Amino acid sequence: MKKTLIAYFTRTGITKKLAEDTAKKTGADLFAIEPVKKYSGSYLLCVAEAKMENLKKARPAIVSKPQNLSKYDTVVVMFPIWWFTCPNIMLTFLEENDLAGKRIIPVCTYGSSGKGSSEAAMQKSCPKASFTSCIEATALKDKAADAIAEAIAVD
Repeated sequence: MKKTLIAYFTRTGITKKLAEDTAKKTGADLFAIEPVKKYSGSYLLCVAEAKMENLKKARPAIVSKPQNLSKYDTVVVMFPIWWFTCPNIMLTFLEENDLAGKRIIPVCTYGSSGKGSSEAAMQKSCPKASFTSCIEATALKDKAADAIAEAIAVD
């Protein structure tokens, strides 16, 4: 039986809500990707932190790893777009977990910038996984959870 894990990172709660809604529709398990060092609650300071992480190619430490990744065939990675790409903490997640042979479904939320270079960055960080195209949840509005559920259901 195929199992799906939704691993998400959120700062404001928007991506968390989408992850929870999608899990309810699909029966997928949830895993919150949490940084050891919390990001600023101030939007402007957080943007500056994200920009510096990108410039330094930093890999922020994560509090914990998901258990029993071997039982999942599909991993949905959900994240907000930061500085025109996925947050570097997502690259930490992809690099520190054995996702070889798994289907990865990237899902992004954003204010206005679109998915940017997130697909290329993630594929480079996790070359032994099979990535689908990034689902731009913001553009789908209230239909995003349905679109993600459909992507999960595809064999």
